[in-house]
Amino acid sequence: MTPAVPVLADDSVYGEPDLSLSVADDTFRASETATLSIDVTNDGQIYQGGPAKYEQQVQTARNVQMKILEDRIDAPIDVKTGTVAIGSIPEASTAPFEFALELGQVQPGTYRIPVEVSYKHVRAVTYSDTEQPEYVWLENDERKYVTIRVEDRPQFEVVSEGSNSLFAGDTGTLSFSLKNTGTREARAASVRLSSKAPEVFFGNPSNQQRTTSLYVPSLAPGETTNLSVQVGATGDVSPGEYPIETVVAYQNQNDVTERSDALTTGVTVRPERTFAIDDLRTQNFRVGESEARITGDVVNAGEGVARNVVVRLRTNGPMTPTNGESAVGDLEPGESKRVSFTTAISEDAQPGTNSFAFTVEYENAEGDVRTAGNPVRKSISIGEERDPFRVVGVNTSVTPGGTADLRVRLQYLGDDPVSATNAKLFVSDPLSSSDDGAYLGTVEPNETTTATFRVSAASGALVKSYAASVEVRYDEPDGDTKFTDGLSLGVPVSESESGPPVLPIAVVVGLVVLGAGAYLYRRR
Repeated sequence: MTPAVPVLADDSVYGEPDLSLSVADDTFRASETATLSIDVTNDGQIYQGGPAKYEQQVQTARNVQMKILEDRIDAPIDVKTGTVAIGSIPEASTAPFEFALELGQVQPGTYRIPVEVSYKHVRAVTYSDTEQPEYVWLENDERKYVTIRVEDRPQFEVVSEGSNSLFAGDTGTLSFSLKNTGTREARAASVRLSSKAPEVFFGNPSNQQRTTSLYVPSLAPGETTNLSVQVGATGDVSPGEYPIETVVAYQNQNDVTERSDALTTGVTVRPERTFAIDDLRTQNFRVGESEARITGDVVNAGEGVARNVVVRLRTNGPMTPTNGESAVGDLEPGESKRVSFTTAISEDAQPGTNSFAFTVEYENAEGDVRTAGNPVRKSISIGEERDPFRVVGVNTSVTPGGTADLRVRLQYLGDDPVSATNAKLFVSDPLSSSDDGAYLGTVEPNETTTATFRVSAASGALVKSYAASVEVRYDEPDGDTKFTDGLSLGVPVSESESGPPVLPIAVVVGLVVLGAGAYLYRRR
């Protein structure tokens, strides 16, 4: 309606603002959160003109406020913003008013949104050269409408998610349910997943990908499809929640490809599985041992169950595992089980402390075999080489100028029986041996056996022990023939238990006496 123009003097200016509403982006979707931006344009009116400054005053809308009349909207649309206030809108100016909306299951179509606009303005200005201008103020409340359109199109929402949990350094499954909450079928849909963290990837560790896609032939309005994909995390990732962005590309009714807004799902990365080796013990761990043994406890020091755990011993150089693998089955968090290994330590190995690495393999929830990120390193001392035989006793009755049996008692220190065992004696002057070999046959672990030799001592031998040695030749269970080093021993030479023979002495004395008598007789 054209307002009535009062009859004013020539020195008066009369006019008013003229506000119009428009919406630049008026297209919305059902089941979404959106922003409705309403532009208010002031096309001020002048009914009686005058100085420009007074014309500007009567055309300016001041303290402009707007609110949406939510209770008068005939659709499931919730307005999350109350009254929006903006200062002044001069003539020929535009100001935006923004409102947050939540659209429910709104049917496609066009909807009128009622709004109430209130403002105040100067209705008239009376001025003169001698007095201050006089202002007439008015307050206006106007109901206006804007129109929005709800599209008839597919729309998507992640309506449920799986556990979506995995361990750092491992893989797992990302699963979720995608629902078409729109009003039209989505055909030939491609669901593209993108990781927003470089430490989280799709696929397996040997072929890591930052993005992947899943194909859905069709998804009708209200229909839900369940999707899953393999996802993994590097070992150096920090535990926490990591987002996965999802965008659906589909064909509309005109076979034109459209894309949905980005949806977000995610995965939970738990700390990397870790293991420890405790209570480490060794047996026969020395140079030259063919079956040195290591035992210990493997401990699941991580948070999750480790299934079908296998511990492997890694060695290098002069050490070769003869049984380098120990399987212990499942390990609950904090649980430990005994493991044992055997290794051959060659004669070229050096005694001392060496570092050994134990790697732990396990199966994850998908049955994939994984290796713990860092091997467990332990220091183990290698002892000096030890002969498998030792001399535990020596017995003989040999005397200077005599011959006797030499009995050497030998103890076998090995772990497995040996066969075809022979002992050989080595002596030097003043000792000699006419029978320096002894056959011992099969010897059991920790058995003591006696090797008997024939030894002689020269007549000039002193009563004392003389150095000698015994070398043992034997066959191991695998058929290898081995020799010990010379086992040192002392051969005692002792005095005869009886004195010199009586008869020979008497004969000698008699001969001496007779000789002396004959000599004296001839002198006389």
